[in-house]
Amino acid sequence: MKPIVYILYAPGNNCHHETAKAFEMAGARPEIVHLTDDLIGRKKSMSDCDILVIPGGFAFGDHLSAGRIFALDLVFRLKDELMKVHEKQIPMIGICNGFQVLVNTGLLPGTGEIGQPTAILDRNASAVFESRWVTLVIEKSSCIWTRGMAGKTIRIPVAHGEGRLRLPPEFSDSQTVFRYNQSEYPQNPNGSPDNRAGICDPSGRILGLMPHPERAIYTWNCTSDGLKIIKQGIDAVSG
Repeated sequence: MKPIVYILYAPGNNCHHETAKAFEMAGARPEIVHLTDDLIGRKKSMSDCDILVIPGGFAFGDHLSAGRIFALDLVFRLKDELMKVHEKQIPMIGICNGFQVLVNTGLLPGTGEIGQPTAILDRNASAVFESRWVTLVIEKSSCIWTRGMAGKTIRIPVAHGEGRLRLPPEFSDSQTVFRYNQSEYPQNPNGSPDNRAGICDPSGRILGLMPHPERAIYTWNCTSDGLKIIKQGIDAVSG
């Protein structure tokens, strides 16, 4: 059986269709699930899947701050569902705006309580929206999305205005999953300290990253490196 992947859609997201295609190509059965109609309307349960994905885009227009309103809905209107996902140990991935959502919920870096964020994805140091290809170095970590890939480099694109990751002093560097391969701009496009491009929670099941793996799935479009990350997540729930 192909694993079921729920891709959460909120008004303003614009990467849900290509994210669904990427998971389909990697061997899963993706389904786009609407935050407002399906989940808040209680037509579907967020925990009835094998993998949960929060895609990129500009959910709710990024009003208040990037990913903030989406996160508030998850924490205050769907906390029971979010807790079920956590208790069932369902792997999650947040891409770009999805990463911002996970940080705002407190699921990443994941060392505090849900609803109490301890990190921030701040405005890019360049103060402009950055859209470019970057090279990432995969760090050694417990992340299920990069199992067996430590030390390798991949090339995938970024497209964000708020991606400078600021973490609490007690953050464990063992949760760092991806780094930009250089500290200088534009190789590090947002000025993140220690070149961090993606992190996981202590369990290794929840991954957030600013670059877009779903935009690097075709060899004719420079590289299919993004598909490797998605396949690792699917393998983790298929074995």
